Amino acid sequence: MRANLFILFLIYAVSSFGQFRKSDRISISVKDAPLEAIFDSLSAQTDYFFSYNTDLLPKGSLYTISAENEPIDQFLSRLFIGTGLKYSFFKDQIILHYEAPQLVVKKKNFFTISGTVYDENGQPLNSANVFLDGTTIGVSSDIDGNYKLESIPPGFYNIVFSHVGYENAVYQLSEINGGARIQNHQMELDLGQLEEVEVISNRIRRTEDSWLAYYLAFKKELIGLTENADKCVIENPEALDFTYNRGANALRAYASEPLQIRNDALGYRITYFLESFRKENDGDLRFRGKIRFRNLAAMNGAEKREWKRNRKESYYGSFNHFKKSLLDGNLRKDGYRIYRLRDLEKFEMKKENELTEADILVFKGNHYELDFNNHLIVEYRRERESRSFLRNSSVVDVIYSEYITPNGILAKDPGNQISIIRLLRGSLRLDLSGEIMDKFGVTTFGYWSWERTADLVPINYDPKYDNL
Repeated sequence: MRANLFILFLIYAVSSFGQFRKSDRISISVKDAPLEAIFDSLSAQTDYFFSYNTDLLPKGSLYTISAENEPIDQFLSRLFIGTGLKYSFFKDQIILHYEAPQLVVKKKNFFTISGTVYDENGQPLNSANVFLDGTTIGVSSDIDGNYKLESIPPGFYNIVFSHVGYENAVYQLSEINGGARIQNHQMELDLGQLEEVEVISNRIRRTEDSWLAYYLAFKKELIGLTENADKCVIENPEALDFTYNRGANALRAYASEPLQIRNDALGYRITYFLESFRKENDGDLRFRGKIRFRNLAAMNGAEKREWKRNRKESYYGSFNHFKKSLLDGNLRKDGYRIYRLRDLEKFEMKKENELTEADILVFKGNHYELDFNNHLIVEYRRERESRSFLRNSSVVDVIYSEYITPNGILAKDPGNQISIIRLLRGSLRLDLSGEIMDKFGVTTFGYWSWERTADLVPINYDPKYDNL
């Protein structure tokens, strides 16, 4: 292996010389190896040696790739995908150089939504929360009840109107052509929630100790048990009320106002509009709400860099990342493998059950449909499970039953992250950006359900353009 400082002078000269010999084929299988080690292996099998400046190589990247009697030029083309590396050759030298990828700025049809919020008497209502669910896009109405949401990427959204003392309202909208939209709304007084809580609570003996126990159980389920959860705080827990039905062993939670959650792991302030929460003894957990994200102000550059790093780690391997990779046709490139699963009780990932994007995704012109029978296993190979997941997740007994000892101990080291998708209403519609158009049409198990609010990033998050 040699680093060649005169490479720039050679590139043009060698570009018109010779071709790889058709007899130059290689067989190789490496896992998590640096490029330098792969170059050494190729040189050992052929008459070629590599000439390059080590500064050109991606820092810290490891590669898993295999080939069986494959032409070396074809193998190199596969190896260099996404690295920016190009090669030329001169006699027995393979000379590497770097070509910065051209940034293609896609023109998006951004659009705006504006309107006026009124109270029950038709008078303008100020300080109403108006936001797109699950995003950082949101404002409060002004003194005249007016609001305006700007720079919205095309896609499918739920626009939420919320105000203390009024019922939340949600409108679904989809936009792909850009422009401006008008959405007015008249808020209605919320008269039923407190009455419902009071009636249910009369059946249950309530104490401060029981409230604390219920709160801790609620927080664990809503926030999660990951490392990021340790840095999340619900700043207004007094807004929560709980009921517990001993006969059904069911816990319910209610919130008199939106929950304010500070996530110091990812740098977000989350306003969580809790709509329902129910946990039953059989392990059935169901909760839903609307979420608005805001960026926290970093104290210094180090904290900002940490937040960016943690956000990327939370995003890659998530359900949102999976959907984007699926629509882009990059599942394998991005580290995913998907498998058919006919019976959840007979969990197995066999090569013959592996599927591709074309097996489960259908383009319908103005939307996509995710369609498969039974369950779909999603394996993410670029990040390991946490040990906390292996200790605490209820689905581990299903996924890793073969690793459970007779005395009930899970004898397994962390492996690839595994999640399971189940469609509840036949096929599932996705908009052109990958957003689910029926939130109640799908459920997930495994790692995706293990990572809760503490590991959420907004649906409009883009790791390339995360401006804190």
